[in-house]
Amino acid sequence: MALSLLVLLFTSCRKEPLERVNPNNRKCKTYLQQFETVWQGMDQGYVFWEKDSVNWDDRYEKFKPIFEAFDARPANKPVTAREYAEAYQGLFEGLLDHHLTGRFYSPKGNFETWVRPGRNDYSHTTTSAYERQLQVNILRDRAVPGTYVGFNPTTTPNGLVVPGSYTCLIEGTKPHEYIAYFRFTDFYFVQLASNHHQISNWYSAELPVKAFYGPQYYNGMITGAGYANSDSVVSLIIDLRGNTGGSVADLAPLIGSLSQSRTLVGYTRVKDGFGRLDYSPWTESYVECPSMHLNKPKPIVVLADINSVSCAELATMLIKSLPNGTFIGERTYGAIGGLYSGEATNIYHDLFYGGCFGDFEYFKDGPNPYADVFSYYVYTSTFHMVDANYNDVEGFGVQPDIQLGYSRNSLEAGRDAALNRAIMYLHQLDQ
Repeated sequence: MALSLLVLLFTSCRKEPLERVNPNNRKCKTYLQQFETVWQGMDQGYVFWEKDSVNWDDRYEKFKPIFEAFDARPANKPVTAREYAEAYQGLFEGLLDHHLTGRFYSPKGNFETWVRPGRNDYSHTTTSAYERQLQVNILRDRAVPGTYVGFNPTTTPNGLVVPGSYTCLIEGTKPHEYIAYFRFTDFYFVQLASNHHQISNWYSAELPVKAFYGPQYYNGMITGAGYANSDSVVSLIIDLRGNTGGSVADLAPLIGSLSQSRTLVGYTRVKDGFGRLDYSPWTESYVECPSMHLNKPKPIVVLADINSVSCAELATMLIKSLPNGTFIGERTYGAIGGLYSGEATNIYHDLFYGGCFGDFEYFKDGPNPYADVFSYYVYTSTFHMVDANYNDVEGFGVQPDIQLGYSRNSLEAGRDAALNRAIMYLHQLDQ
């Protein structure tokens, strides 16, 4: 009797499912149809329902009348772009998925809106001025003369952002012993290495990587060819502050090469059914170690902050999980769920559940070819990932071993507290 009552109570608080549709190809003709399709696509495809505290059924009941009212608006009181954005921002507010992005088009208003709820968690912003100050005023002062190699972030004439990077040696505690420092501001170096003959302006972005890892860094380190494997280098600092992520192809040859074997970073699972709690089993997630790797373990400090996102968080998790790895800084952004990328096709939404979904034609082809269609696209994680101890990272970030918050005042005064703490920590280990 008690069990039956429990089942009844559980099922009664669950909203009856809408008519099943493929959220990839439904052509919505009203605000309400667009809302219900987006709500259902999330209902059946969002991978964090077991951990999320948002009551998705309540969100339906709360926001359905708003979109119905949008459809009922008279022509002389049209829906504004701001109202449209606020409605979807409210629908998604507080969800764990920090990759979550929505793009929505209204043919009635002939406008579109982007929403990304997770960005509300930013406590400070990494700016180009911060980058320049960190590099010119602070890092060069700590570098051993003649070892600094730098390439600033730049923007190409067509608006593409070229990732910057720089590296140097820092004095150790004993003569002729050094700490090797390297800063990643993005993870696209392997991609650049394979395409630099086509994008000549990006070629210099490889120079600091070559100085650190050797000329064939995309295959791992070359023994003795770079700073990392030099006998005079006794420890390493990997700076990922402000790194917005990029290609996971960089993890094995660049970060995985800091270990001596493949490393268990965490566990992943995906949706395997329409139900909110239909999941695959947890599967180990390893980063492979290339054959050309760090010859012997050396103390490694990774620096990261709230603006370290996605692939940068995976790299932080990897280094932190090493026996010789330590994470200094502040918690990362918390957008670590795996994503599909590339050409948007229905295969990304596996059997109508499990990841990105939307009316891809509009967003692929540019200006809306469907004059009366309320197009939409939701970019949400395909994989739920936890760390090697099954701790959740999505929405929470990777937690540092040594907490050290961002200090704008210190940077403006020419001091980098996190870098100084890393150097002091490594110097203590070397004594």
